[in-house]
Amino acid sequence: MNAVTDVFVQSLATNFQEALETLEQALIDCPDHLWGTDLWPDEEPTGPGPHGGLVGSSPWFLAYHALSVLDYDLTGDFEPYAPPQPFDENTWSFPNRMFTKSELLGWIDWCRTRVRQTLDALTDEMALRPLPQTHRYAGTLYGVIVGSLPLHTLEHAAQIRQFLTAAGVKPKPRDDQRDRAQPSRRQ
Repeated sequence: MNAVTDVFVQSLATNFQEALETLEQALIDCPDHLWGTDLWPDEEPTGPGPHGGLVGSSPWFLAYHALSVLDYDLTGDFEPYAPPQPFDENTWSFPNRMFTKSELLGWIDWCRTRVRQTLDALTDEMALRPLPQTHRYAGTLYGVIVGSLPLHTLEHAAQIRQFLTAAGVKPKPRDDQRDRAQPSRRQ
């Protein structure tokens, strides 16, 4: 990689970190009684989808969707994709059951590793490679898809956070926010 590419990859790494931390904190803050409650019950109620699996707009479902897209799109469909267990319990990528908070938090950790591996291996040639015809964004450059993933993840994390805030849930400060709030010890 050259210096410019290094800067962009470092920026992407920071964006992925922020997006995954925001999603993680939203899931941690979500109380059990809201875990299966739809954000948009009229437009996107949780229930069986037309082709199998579940669809919906509850916090667990939005997190599942965000992580599923992130994990899948990191492969670019250049190789066969299989989600980690238990997320392989799906029908056409729609979950067959509600996943638990601990399962989804584990998938966040899995995705952190996948992001690190992807960014460490990313070259100019890979970033300029068009996605294959089997991908829903066929022809789009792989680097464009990878660059958009933090935004998609952060979008759903923010939706969950807004839902929780409207329900009166006060967010717990993240560890990095506590660190920033501490005054510098330098004199």
